[in-house]
Amino acid sequence: MARILLGLVAVLTLVGCAPSAQPKAASAQSIALQPGDVSGLKGCNGAGNMQTVLNEEKSTDKYGYDLNATEWEQWKTQGATEAYFAVYGRTAADCDSFTATGTGAPRGGLMAGLVVKFKDAAIAARNYRAASTLLGFGPRDITFIKLVGGSITTGTDTGLGPDSVIGTGSAVDSTYYFAFWQNKAFDSFFIAYDLPAFEAQGAAEHVNQRIT
Repeated sequence: MARILLGLVAVLTLVGCAPSAQPKAASAQSIALQPGDVSGLKGCNGAGNMQTVLNEEKSTDKYGYDLNATEWEQWKTQGATEAYFAVYGRTAADCDSFTATGTGAPRGGLMAGLVVKFKDAAIAARNYRAASTLLGFGPRDITFIKLVGGSITTGTDTGLGPDSVIGTGSAVDSTYYFAFWQNKAFDSFFIAYDLPAFEAQGAAEHVNQRIT
């Protein structure tokens, strides 16, 4: 019995000394829009990391590929390390509306988001304030909201942190919601079409919560 007890003590000692597992660092993909954020919507083709998106675009939209590939190279030079694009639509037609071959704005509902990870928070903040554009996401979306008479909210009132801006508006029988923000080492860009503002805001907040 004594030998058994001594063996048990040795095992417990080893367990107690074993290094604890380190939490896995957050990635752009782990933070990006997830199925649980977008109730009633399905994943669309064309999502993935930046290289996957660019490879897909290269065969369908040469002009868009050249533009986005150039922008992504610039972002990497400025400190971006990875990016992930996610898009969800209610119908196949809604998903198609977000591609170069689409025939117009979505009518059933669509959410799309881009998350970019940088080397550190200071670089992410600098890039956010530079108002750069990638995959079509950028300041021109907020300009559009202003042009159609929508509302713009910036800073902590957005619920997404001090470096953030959201906009809501409607035009040509469609509603729009935009959110751009920086949190830690990530810049996030989010767009929703023809969906209730509270659903769009909730999805953006879910993305932000995964950063913190």
